[in-house]
Amino acid sequence: MNLLPPSQLQVFLPGELIVEVLSFLPVKSLMRLKCVSKSWKYLISEPSFAKLHLNRTTQDAVRTIVSYHMHSRDVSFTVFRLLENPPIIINLPKNPYHQLNDKDCHYIVGSCNGLLCLFGGTGYREDNGGYRENWLRFWNPATRIISEKFHGDDGLGFPCNYTFGYDNSTETYKVVYFTRKTTNVRVFSLGVNVWRNIQDSPMIHHHWQMKVVHVKDSVNWLAIHNYISDDYNCEGITIGQFVIISLDLGTEAYTKLFPPHGFSEVPFVIPKLSVLNDYLCFFHDFKQTHFVIWQMKEFGFQESWTQLFKISYQNIQSDYNVNDLCRCLLPLYLLEKNDTLLLTRNYIFSREPILYNLRDNRAKRINIPWWHNCQNYVESLISYC
Repeated sequence: MNLLPPSQLQVFLPGELIVEVLSFLPVKSLMRLKCVSKSWKYLISEPSFAKLHLNRTTQDAVRTIVSYHMHSRDVSFTVFRLLENPPIIINLPKNPYHQLNDKDCHYIVGSCNGLLCLFGGTGYREDNGGYRENWLRFWNPATRIISEKFHGDDGLGFPCNYTFGYDNSTETYKVVYFTRKTTNVRVFSLGVNVWRNIQDSPMIHHHWQMKVVHVKDSVNWLAIHNYISDDYNCEGITIGQFVIISLDLGTEAYTKLFPPHGFSEVPFVIPKLSVLNDYLCFFHDFKQTHFVIWQMKEFGFQESWTQLFKISYQNIQSDYNVNDLCRCLLPLYLLEKNDTLLLTRNYIFSREPILYNLRDNRAKRINIPWWHNCQNYVESLISYC
């Protein structure tokens, strides 16, 4: 029996156990625990610990979405949480640190492993929709660490043509820019911090409506052979013209992927790509009656395409007509345990989340306004350098 008073008891924990326990804590708690000792500060600041923490976080992450609002004097981003039991979306309290104006940026290019890639620019030109002076910054909102400005040049001024991703093979964060109305592709590697040209993309030209998604160390977009219009509709397009271009962020080489074999009829509007639960997805309108989502179960293998859902527009409560739904529905998350799909009406003047229950085919519209370019997000300790 230990008769020492509690103040004189000493508890020894092996270093491995301390690392294990700390790796499960939220970022906010870890930032405070840096003050415990120099050894803890060093540990929590280590890149290897940040990777371990990220892996633990993403395995059991609370679904988080960020969007930004730029139609106001103060440009800021908002954080939403998607809870599973029951499926519900909550708008987290506003954080004054989430203002983008004080960071000289007004656009979120992308979100990856807890880092947000931000775009800022001045001297907007109506003739080509670009900013004469432009820059990028890399920001971790959880740790409140932000990079300096990395300037682009006169050809990198259109923010919608940027995408942000991570290459595991080289452990490098990269920004890819698709120069509008050309086939030119430029890459910015974080750490090297310079822009460079890579091989041109195998398509006619890049347009401002490109929907580029990051999945499996690659960025992917839907291309249409011999089609140069920026319109939404598919008039004059054949099934054989659709192809998915995949740019490997490690080798910086292109691969052509093809839509599912079951995609056999030209839809009313151009299909799009998305990512659900880390799988590449292809979604399209079907005869202006249904919304169809396909999932590539094994990335890069054509035969692994599987039709996930075929949702009737009649089951989606909306003030829009069918034509509007064909154009603006975008899948964001799939809660598999609850058979619930999170959609958004990605419409220029009205964006809102929709929770669709796949068991009873019912949609629930959430009265929470969110804005531009909704991004999946997870808090992390990852640093930009």
